Amino acid sequence: APKAFVPLAFAIIALGAVDGGHKFFEKRAFRVGNFFVADKAGVQTAPKDAVPIVIESESARVFGSEGHHTTILGLKYLSANMKKGNKVLDYGTGTGIQAIAALKLGGKSALAVDIDHEAVAVAEENANNNGVGERFESRLAQNLDGTEGPFDLCIANILPGVLIDLAPHLALYMKPGAKIGLTGLKRRDISNVKAAFEPAFEFDSEHIELGADAAHLPEWSETWGDQKGWVLLVGTRTESKIDHSDMSARAHGEHKDDGVFSVRNVIIGTVVLLIMGTIPRMGKLKGE
Repeated sequence: APKAFVPLAFAIIALGAVDGGHKFFEKRAFRVGNFFVADKAGVQTAPKDAVPIVIESESARVFGSEGHHTTILGLKYLSANMKKGNKVLDYGTGTGIQAIAALKLGGKSALAVDIDHEAVAVAEENANNNGVGERFESRLAQNLDGTEGPFDLCIANILPGVLIDLAPHLALYMKPGAKIGLTGLKRRDISNVKAAFEPAFEFDSEHIELGADAAHLPEWSETWGDQKGWVLLVGTRTESKIDHSDMSARAHGEHKDDGVFSVRNVIIGTVVLLIMGTIPRMGKLKGE
């Protein structure tokens, strides 16, 4: 069963979200797919065909309140993949915006996970403000015990190194056929993140990018650097059984030890024997 797993990098991200690093994003109401996101006053201007989400400005002390590229990617993913009755996992929840959006689209329940105590409290407050509190639970990652799930859909908005660390753990929480959306990464990170999650997940050939949806967002942050090129990967949980140690090893570029007759050991042994066979011949040639 999955155990609570809190990588150090995840902690750094949570602290970075609080230190004002993302506050170059202007607070504004914004429309993404089915959703219209604003504070209580701004949401009154929501188009009639939109699903309103209330995120108060005070929520700026945690990530997900100001329309970051990856927040918008997550909402686009939910608009396309969320089904009524889904049980949802939102890992790295911040304000809870993704879990709230999923419930607004008819989700049965949502578990919002973060390592930051303040994020957990803010997410719960926002869920209540949106009228979905009864189906919403926020919890510290440190308090996960493996009994949660299995889930039908997951959205994880964390940086790539943390996603790679979390790969075997998230796989254990998802039922076969479940959808997963991974963001917080750039185009350059795609192959490494995919490799960590395979073969437990099969990824769509096309990833999601913002395109025109990012036109109003800044392209540079003094804290976070280049803001172009964020992507979201969409995967489906396969029937493959999880070998937790193997996934962890592959995620970090390590080799699982399959014993003395592993392919790796056979190759190494062959090379050693060839070298040992060559040394005497070289000595003989020198003697001649």
